[in-house]
Amino acid sequence: MIKVCGIKDCAMALTAVEAGATAIGLVFADSPRRVTPRQAARVAQALPAHVLCVGVFRGCLLDEARAVLQAVGLGAVQMHADAGCELPQVLEGVPMVPAGSLADVAVLPHALVLVDSPAGAGSGQAWDYAQAAALAARRRVVVAGGLHPGNVAAAVAAARPAGVDVSSGVERRRGEKDAGLVREFVREAQRALRDLNMEQAR
Repeated sequence: MIKVCGIKDCAMALTAVEAGATAIGLVFADSPRRVTPRQAARVAQALPAHVLCVGVFRGCLLDEARAVLQAVGLGAVQMHADAGCELPQVLEGVPMVPAGSLADVAVLPHALVLVDSPAGAGSGQAWDYAQAAALAARRRVVVAGGLHPGNVAAAVAAARPAGVDVSSGVERRRGEKDAGLVREFVREAQRALRDLNMEQAR
């Protein structure tokens, strides 16, 4: 999976997809990347069927996520949950993807988890991605936090994940994606994940 998160409009979503992104993240949490359900629905409707549309939430806002699911054609819900929040594995028929630090998500039973920087959700800070390798050997893990075109290949080699997630690392200004950086990131991620898959198939 190559996920470009924090997309706000159809044009940038399609730029990412044409570059080879396999998932688009739409942020409903408080953020300069936040979209309304109406904006999100337009993006979701523009995406090809093979691209996963992921709604991103922060807290334990299951009711809010359910309401958004009814308004937007999401394929998965990513939840940066509060401590003690019990997340279902499926919400309204779509997979729930817990997101957080390695310690937060390693104990959860979900089929796919997103491992973010220990500095916290949306921090944009790089970390020691190799720490996720043991979990990625047992589970489907997407690595996030501080990724950009210059370090995504090394992060994949270190963590050996099922996928990568980028947001601020492909922005020209906070909250504004740069098409050139998106294309460069996807190209580097594709190459790194392809090399990893070939190595694992030997």
